[in-house]
Amino acid sequence: MAARRRRGKKKKPLKRWLSLGLLALLVAFSGLITAGEHYGWPLPRWSEIETALGINDAPTVATDSPTAIYFIDVGQANATLIRQGEEYALIDAGEIGEGDRLVEYLKAAGVTRLRCVVMTHPHSDHIGGMPEVLAAFPVDEFLLPDFSLLDQTPSSDILAKTLAALETQKQNGCKVETAARGMKIPIGEGELRVLLAGIETDNANNLSVCTKFVAGGFSCLFTGDGEKKVEEELLAVEPDLRADVFLAAHHGSRTSNSEEFLAAVRPGTVVISCGMDNSYGHPHAEVVDRFEALGAAVYRTDQQGSIQLTVDTDGAVTVTCAREGEVS
Repeated sequence: MAARRRRGKKKKPLKRWLSLGLLALLVAFSGLITAGEHYGWPLPRWSEIETALGINDAPTVATDSPTAIYFIDVGQANATLIRQGEEYALIDAGEIGEGDRLVEYLKAAGVTRLRCVVMTHPHSDHIGGMPEVLAAFPVDEFLLPDFSLLDQTPSSDILAKTLAALETQKQNGCKVETAARGMKIPIGEGELRVLLAGIETDNANNLSVCTKFVAGGFSCLFTGDGEKKVEEELLAVEPDLRADVFLAAHHGSRTSNSEEFLAAVRPGTVVISCGMDNSYGHPHAEVVDRFEALGAAVYRTDQQGSIQLTVDTDGAVTVTCAREGEVS
């Protein structure tokens, strides 16, 4: 009996070493693939591995639909791609560390050039992947928020990197402008309209550049992280806030998405971009209740992954969720 117990004890270290060895191999493999993407080595990319495993969030390129909007799953962050015809616009660029994956998504969606890029405001969950995007694609026009409205000049490493990358874009012909109400930027046969370029504030959320994309009879509204004061200003200055689709403000926070504002927008579809089990509790339950009380269809990136809307020539909207397939 004693001998058998000693033999049993010898097996445990072997299992432990095997587990540690497997973990070390996985770490080495992960590092090798990541280094390969960075240095351009002839290795499979993460997106290709994810596709092989059936867990990727790759978009569908719907060439038979003139308009498509991609609400990209970037966790507790925002990044939205608009395609109209053969032109693309990007609003925000996700969180720090997600830039390479965002670039891969944009390439899979067919992007080779961006007609326009909008930075709604300088928080990292909206500009974290911007340096990688600016390094990967030529950009025709870039809209900045009006930093003069903020009581102190914003400063962060990621903002500095983004502005540095913009300098290179400017040298290559990119038009860099501070957003202003009334601007209209053509995107294919549609246009991106600036409804509001922030308000005077000590809260960078309220710098958010608010835009509406319009193509034919279809419209989609974006208000970044603009809070109730921004919504009140929009109600005061903008006579037509009606939109078919609304990207929930501030990830579905109760600091935004007021009943009065939603009554003016009256969206048929609401998309909430937020991270699974995020520490903010987004989206807040009372806000989801408001969306549903409007009769809007509600989609969430934390539950359904990236959400793609395609608009046909007759105006019919099809929604495809990465984790559920076509749902409407």
